Amino acid sequence: NSGADWQFNNGTLRASISGSGTFTAAGDVVAYGSPSDKRLKENIKPIESALNKVMKLKGVTFDWKQKEDSILELKEDIGFIAQDVQKVIPELVRENKDGMLSMRHQGVAPILLEAIKELKAEIDELKKCKCNCNK
Repeated sequence: NSGADWQFNNGTLRASISGSGTFTAAGDVVAYGSPSDKRLKENIKPIESALNKVMKLKGVTFDWKQKEDSILELKEDIGFIAQDVQKVIPELVRENKDGMLSMRHQGVAPILLEAIKELKAEIDELKKCKCNCNK
């Protein structure tokens, strides 16, 4: 992992590229978005059993291990453990040639959306029942 500073007209970019191709930037990375056009996709299917998947996920708080050659100053964070997510939603996890796992966090949002819809359907069904359980 070799860090480098690149000079530009408006300032300095602090970044590193590892031997396996991982790009790390010390500052924020701003992008408009990632490609999502339907014309780029095939085999489109609805997410099934979204609520079941969500119930198996576990959000965690954690501290990043500090490495001597890291250009980042991260410590406390919130997220997922890739190995846990891989068991439930393997499509969101990638393994690089060094065996290190990474995760596409933005893929969790569509699953949460569909889980909310499933909950709404359950609530609507329960509202149809005329019970006196609260009396």
